[in-house]
Amino acid sequence: MKWLLTLVVLVALSGLYLWYSYVPPRPAIGTLSTLTSGEETRGYYVSGTGPSVVLLASLGRAASDFNELALALNRQGYRTIAIDPPGMGDSTLMDAEGMTHHDLARGVHQIVEHEVPAGEKIVVLGHAFGNRVARTYAADYPEKVAATILAAAGGKVPISPKARDALSKSLWTFMPDWWRRPKVRYGFFSEGNPVPDYWMGGWSFRTALLQIETVANTSVDDYWGAGTAPLLVVQAMDDTIAPPEHTAVLLKEEFGDRVTVAEIDNAGHALFPEQPAKIATAMLAFLAIHHPADR
Repeated sequence: MKWLLTLVVLVALSGLYLWYSYVPPRPAIGTLSTLTSGEETRGYYVSGTGPSVVLLASLGRAASDFNELALALNRQGYRTIAIDPPGMGDSTLMDAEGMTHHDLARGVHQIVEHEVPAGEKIVVLGHAFGNRVARTYAADYPEKVAATILAAAGGKVPISPKARDALSKSLWTFMPDWWRRPKVRYGFFSEGNPVPDYWMGGWSFRTALLQIETVANTSVDDYWGAGTAPLLVVQAMDDTIAPPEHTAVLLKEEFGDRVTVAEIDNAGHALFPEQPAKIATAMLAFLAIHHPADR
């Protein structure tokens, strides 16, 4: 019985340590809204006015990762809808068993139906894991999509072992920063670029587990083509998780003129903290053609 009591105490202490080691995401810009459907609540942030751009964040990451991009888009006449994934902010952590990308895309669609006037199309933008949901949304609801923007657009080619290790250990928020920072840097940042404090924090292990479950339950063929709308692929040239030859090159070869590639030098998988001005410029040039703000 003594060993059992010791085990219970160790598990309890480990749980408390995990709880207190969690550093929440930085606050998101925009007006917080929630939408409840059955037992599911989804939190999202609306900012600006004009044609709508829906923003879907990376694995285990929150809507606030798009703060700088949202402000840049708002200044140029776009309305942004940045959605927290399940388990982040006010979004309910749902039961992961059997869940697919289509379930996550359905949640996005409910927000779009609630926030976007009937007949108006959107641009959906996904970063890293979010690009899978964005592409699934574009495939499942093509009538709603004017164009799709993919940043760090992996999915078809397996991640290299070193990059996969860095990705998984970036989520180990119970480890000290001096140990995690090299993992976060290798997986997400170009060598020499600073890792912002909000990228050391803001990770949700539980959200990531749910998202990983949807990867296991969804065929790549379900989302790879992202429907039929034009595609912008924002390609970080130093991305270790989704390098150009596994992402932009494959998409351009397969879909030809439907794909526009914006190559971003000196940026890794995180992209947005590293080269915000270059990324905003590339996106705004694409949006001016496919989703103009002055129509």
